[in-house]
Amino acid sequence: MLSGNNERDAPMIDLNEMQCFAHICEARSFTVAAQRLGLPKSSVSRALTRLEDRLGVRLIERTTRSLMLTEAGELYLERCRRMLEEAEQADLAIGAMHAQPRGLLRLATSVPFARFAVGPVLGEFLSAYPEVRVDLQLVGGENRATDPAPDIVIGPHPSPDSTLRATPLFKIRLATYASPGYLAGRRMPKQPADLREHHCITAHCGGPGLPAGFASWRMRRGATRQEVSFEPRVTVADPSIGYQVALSGGGIAAIKPEAARSDVEAGRLIRLLPDWELEPLQLYALHPSRLSASPKVNAFLTFLRERYGDGRDDWGLARASARRAAGERLPGAAPAPGRPMEQVD
Repeated sequence: MLSGNNERDAPMIDLNEMQCFAHICEARSFTVAAQRLGLPKSSVSRALTRLEDRLGVRLIERTTRSLMLTEAGELYLERCRRMLEEAEQADLAIGAMHAQPRGLLRLATSVPFARFAVGPVLGEFLSAYPEVRVDLQLVGGENRATDPAPDIVIGPHPSPDSTLRATPLFKIRLATYASPGYLAGRRMPKQPADLREHHCITAHCGGPGLPAGFASWRMRRGATRQEVSFEPRVTVADPSIGYQVALSGGGIAAIKPEAARSDVEAGRLIRLLPDWELEPLQLYALHPSRLSASPKVNAFLTFLRERYGDGRDDWGLARASARRAAGERLPGAAPAPGRPMEQVD
């Protein structure tokens, strides 16, 4: 209840109404919000109406086809989420002292990292924590945000967002490989700069100071560092597909030595520039600071640190787990006001 001289006349703040409003905005649907809250749809609709009546403003415009967040709704949602997060954090701070990890854990990562970093060990995590359920969201490019927001994002870059904490997991070691068929009749590269004469396969283009359509590999040999920029012949977001292109003779790809070992031994791939390797790619687990006391988040972060060597340049158990995975060869918000949310149901 709001405090003040006229306390008896002050309106009551109902967190349940705020929670219903936040879930409607997150789900973009009355029906889905009701399902997530375990309430009848009519109860969720009435809660929003009571909230709007108490505030004296329209938060969501409802039409026969869509829901649209108003300007007042956007302003209120931002502060509403903060209050709900603080309430959740208060519960977590007490509950974390004795609670078992349980509930839905939302993870987000790209397809390649899901295949080799999360998938091979997820079953073991679920066996260790039987009361935890996992929603693994696959995102593209730069790990774009999803809705609802994930609890943990696995990615190669620490976030500049001050509300996120970054936990180093491990470093991905890569080297350059090509098939004998591709190399037949071509000059073998002897220095990193020689890669410019070849068909290279990369996961992405662009970067600071690079022309459009160009990529860059940073390579090291002991204390020596060289950066080679080139126009790739093939650009593909999933390194496992780049691996297949290299096997089929399409060019030179950056591949994990562990993953390439069997094909090298069988003569299907040849490691190029054997004294050189690419700068290792550091993988991070990012999570909101407000979830630092969450038992399920802490359990998963601890599990990843134990499996992946706490950020060191090794693979730990994940190496063996990835080799056992079914035949996979692997290299390495609320809408703006006035924008449709979803058809009204």
